[in-house]
Amino acid sequence: MWNSLLLALIAILDLPGSASAITSAPENIYTPASAAMIFITYTVEPIPLKATPAIIPNTFTAVPFPAPAVLSATVTASPASPSSLFSSAGEASSIATFPTFSLGTGAAAGISFSGHRGNSHVGSGTRASVPRPSDTPAAHNVTSNRTRLQPARPRPVGVTSSRTTPLFTFPEPTDTATPTAMFSLASTLSTFLAITSSTSSSSQSVQAAPSPVPFLHGVNTGGWLILEKFMTPALFTGDFAEAKDQWEFDSVPGSLEALEKHWSTFITESDIQAIAAAGLNALRIPVGFWAYDNADTPYHSGADVYVERAIGWARKSGMKVLVDLHGLPGSQNGKDNSGKGGETDWQKPANLERSISVLRTMARKYGAMEYADVVVGLQLINEVISYGDNLLSVTEQWAQDAYRAVKAEVENQSLVVVMHDAFETAGSWTDIAKELNGESEVKTFGVDEHFYQIFTDTYNTFSQDQHVQAACSWASDLAAANKIMPTYVGEWTALTNVCVNPDGSTIAGTECTTEGCQCVSAPIEEWNEQVVGQVRRFIEAQLDVYEGSTSGHFMWSARATNGWDLMRLIEVGAMPNPITDRKYPGQCEGSKRRRGGGSLRTRPRF
Repeated sequence: MWNSLLLALIAILDLPGSASAITSAPENIYTPASAAMIFITYTVEPIPLKATPAIIPNTFTAVPFPAPAVLSATVTASPASPSSLFSSAGEASSIATFPTFSLGTGAAAGISFSGHRGNSHVGSGTRASVPRPSDTPAAHNVTSNRTRLQPARPRPVGVTSSRTTPLFTFPEPTDTATPTAMFSLASTLSTFLAITSSTSSSSQSVQAAPSPVPFLHGVNTGGWLILEKFMTPALFTGDFAEAKDQWEFDSVPGSLEALEKHWSTFITESDIQAIAAAGLNALRIPVGFWAYDNADTPYHSGADVYVERAIGWARKSGMKVLVDLHGLPGSQNGKDNSGKGGETDWQKPANLERSISVLRTMARKYGAMEYADVVVGLQLINEVISYGDNLLSVTEQWAQDAYRAVKAEVENQSLVVVMHDAFETAGSWTDIAKELNGESEVKTFGVDEHFYQIFTDTYNTFSQDQHVQAACSWASDLAAANKIMPTYVGEWTALTNVCVNPDGSTIAGTECTTEGCQCVSAPIEEWNEQVVGQVRRFIEAQLDVYEGSTSGHFMWSARATNGWDLMRLIEVGAMPNPITDRKYPGQCEGSKRRRGGGSLRTRPRF
């Protein structure tokens, strides 16, 4: 399963009495400018159960020591095979879900075994899942484990990295479906050591460009700090009914008071906590240029205060943040998501210069070391068009100028600077990425590509099976780009325009033709079991692609109307909770390479 493995702390436990076993770290070794690793000392508390040797692959996130930090872990236990310490199949396994706890100067917190799954198995591939048997009901404390392995590469000291490493074993309980706590963490010792490791060449995992940030399972805070009418229709009523975008909204008397109420209630700390509890670890926060420079515009300032609050909430929940300059002077796409619909004048020299000036301000702020533990990226621009009077060559040159301007301002040189693909696909930016990233081992220029299957005539003729196949077909191109530079899917949706028949089959459209049929376009609170299942199929296929082929993804959006709302999708069961859970595993096996160029995959325009 592993071609080489430079850390394996394995304790075979046989605990018939009151004895305990401890796995501990070897002596400290330190070598600068290399990969980061954490040793953890565990104290195991026995229980009087029959003991069976088991290997536990431990998926964790390493954070610089000795700064206060958090470490979260998901542990999968499976019986050791006589022929291999690191693989098993067709055997019982257990899942231990660990809460987040402090490292460095923080105090350790307890860890308890929290679940057992019978009649399931761990596959031998590095992207294996633990499937839920059809005869086993779901339990809140049981999750599927999808370990995402990548070859480790040297990283500078003081940056975040991730590792998946077999650590130790514990006894597998028998004759009980939900045992009580089997072990707890009494003390934690973490020390960074210098290692490099690699996975097997036959691994299914993606070889990604070295990045200073962990994989990002994220969601957008869209509709919060830049208004979009379809996401917050209640705001656009009364005196604001005629406004089409934030430019017009902010021009109405009383708009500042309305905005401040919206800012303080639309996304709250409890929302961020709920998002983190679902297994997501990142926020993409769209914000307009006017939060930092609103001169000669009707826009109100003040949104940056809420960016600051969201960063604080994310830090407390153990999440990362990508700050996204979503609206630029002159509008980069003429749509409401830029702050102003209509004309697209962002390539006028004065607007290009002003955009970079705003990015410098943002870079100095969010690129400061005081934010380095939570702000991992700054996005230069969102959904920029480069046709008509807007030239792709100008966009490409601006992106390079903006990247260099940001890098000149940031203290945190590990901050990833992300460029939208200008609807040209991420792969079209590889030459520029190679030039900007140069020979540096860690790549800090990345690209963002968006995927929607709801706004084009072609997609709107698809059945749900075809939508799933289309999503699967994106994997090869994304993986190829991700080998060159950090590649993110900055926006995607759960929604398609299909209707679901009582037998589970689907047809394209937003109106049913048979009795008992229901469409995805129906209000989410009315979705029946068949619709929820088909939406979840599509979500899981996309997640499998993004998790296996990119450096991170961000669903659109945390709060919105109908099926655009992450939290409501979780409530109805359409969104996996935790996000790593799978009811429809393996949908994208054997998918074909995506063909053709980019299309304008964007959100509705009003």
